[in-house]
Amino acid sequence: MKTQTIEPAALAKLASAKDEFSVLVEPDDLGWVVYVRGEQGDRILLDLESKAAAVFDALEEVEQRLHALGVEHFEVKEMEKEEGYDEWLLAEIQDALDDPSPPVPHEEAMRRIRAAIKAK
Repeated sequence: MKTQTIEPAALAKLASAKDEFSVLVEPDDLGWVVYVRGEQGDRILLDLESKAAAVFDALEEVEQRLHALGVEHFEVKEMEKEEGYDEWLLAEIQDALDDPSPPVPHEEAMRRIRAAIKAK
């Protein structure tokens, strides 16, 4: 089944018309994805070029984009943590802090992560 989509301009029009709709932000394998729920069902927000689903690295980016489109309120679906997650995360952080290798710039790290995800 093909996922229905909504262009950013259409969401801005919905927001300015004060139509009945809601916005849900959910975690995805690549980041955060925005779903718009309204009369036409659930639709995923497209990127600014309207070519693919908009995927955000951080919730702050989602908030900025939605506010720019006139959306003032949205719901965030929290990620579910598995048992032992906190201990695992703390161990990973400590390993990273103890690692003597030179730091990797953020953009390079994100490029590597996205490449690894796409390779799966």
